[in-house]
Amino acid sequence: MAPWPYQSCPHSDCGRMIRDLLAEMVPNSDQAMPEFQALIRQTPGGAVTCPYCQGAVEYDSDGQSLIVSSRAPLRCSRIKMELRASDYGSQKNPPDLSMTPEQWVAEEKLMSGALHGYVYVEDRTP
Repeated sequence: MAPWPYQSCPHSDCGRMIRDLLAEMVPNSDQAMPEFQALIRQTPGGAVTCPYCQGAVEYDSDGQSLIVSSRAPLRCSRIKMELRASDYGSQKNPPDLSMTPEQWVAEEKLMSGALHGYVYVEDRTP
């Protein structure tokens, strides 16, 4: 489901390689929004946070390039991330039952340094 851009974050103070936008980790309720659908279709209209700097990024009209977005970005769910990390860790040999989302993303997605200090959707104040 998640777009895999394999390109650097367009924010000048970041520039880290984004291999996966982790869109499947956005809460299910947000996945029904048109902004999410635009992100998945790789068209302008929906932004998500960079997993490193948390700046808003979206696809340009070419459907390939990530650009800095002024839109309110969708954020990943802590619950979904922790469940995915736990599932991934339990399948390792030997199992790593204490795997964190940061460890999972570094190991499976090859994005070392991602999610450190990440503000999940559940952490946001209304």
